Amino acid sequence: MLKELVNIFNIHDNTIHSVRGDVEITTDKIGKALGLSWNGEPFDDKVSEKDLSDEDHAVFKMFQGKSQAELTMLVKRTPADTEANQNLFKRAFLIFIQKVFLLPTSSPNVTPKALPTLFDLENIRSRNWALHVHDFLLEELKKAKLNNTKAIHGCCYVMMIIYFHETHFGKNAREPEVQPPWIQFWTGETC
Repeated sequence: MLKELVNIFNIHDNTIHSVRGDVEITTDKIGKALGLSWNGEPFDDKVSEKDLSDEDHAVFKMFQGKSQAELTMLVKRTPADTEANQNLFKRAFLIFIQKVFLLPTSSPNVTPKALPTLFDLENIRSRNWALHVHDFLLEELKKAKLNNTKAIHGCCYVMMIIYFHETHFGKNAREPEVQPPWIQFWTGETC
């Protein structure tokens, strides 16, 4: 299903064109599908090391190039006994969830696009996570289609959730039967 959705996805208008209708992939739909904020301050595209404080630079270096296995161990083994360890766990979990779900790649290491999320932990929930996922997904879909590659990076599952939601409930429904996050409906017993 995912492969077919990717095949019929048009990179010029960010739309899945299918026999069941056209489904545009937008930031707000990604937010609604996954329960992510879609109207906050966006993350930077990349980290500028020269602009980091010494403390932030140490955090950046700690996570730069980490593998999924290293992140898994860090998440599992970091105690929540001090504020510093709680912040380390939060950062490790943020990078881990991006590596395995929100910004997945075939590389064993963390994508540099995930690293800007390491900073400003106090406001992390209010940031524009849906835009972060959207931009990465569209960039990777364009690369895959233009280069005719088999590996497709990015959270393609969100495309499937949006496609199912819009083709089931309709895109112009005033009150959709399912409130965000839509993923709850499409993974539950009711679907």
